[in-house]
Amino acid sequence: MGQTRERHTVSAYAFLDPRHSFPLPDGFDYSNYIETEQELWAFFPETHGKRVNFCQLGLTANLYVETPDDSSELRTGETYFLMPWPDHTMRPLRMKVVRKLTLTEYRMSHLTAIRLSEQLDGTGDIMDEVHLHILGPEIIAESQ
Repeated sequence: MGQTRERHTVSAYAFLDPRHSFPLPDGFDYSNYIETEQELWAFFPETHGKRVNFCQLGLTANLYVETPDDSSELRTGETYFLMPWPDHTMRPLRMKVVRKLTLTEYRMSHLTAIRLSEQLDGTGDIMDEVHLHILGPEIIAESQ
């Protein structure tokens, strides 16, 4: 299912090659997805219209924005998020931390994230393949 695109070297800290690409299901509506993602711009104007995501880390959460992928090793505060792209693929996007979120901001953002996850319902096979790649068949077998 997944394909690797020619682009750059792999970070020692990336669990998936950033060149990896997964075709999205035929019914996936990217324009609806990105419109929903862009609601986060209203909550976080400091993202300046870039792709945006957030992630809970322990009992805190960080806000991330896209950053150019220059093939260098990931810097402190950078990571990849697997996200839909307009070419009808799901692939890693290099992002950097903008700041921490307050509990109120996290809760507000989470409501948008729920709607985004509903739009990703048909991507279960992609996530299964990613988990298999990251954990390996031995660990997956042990957990079942």
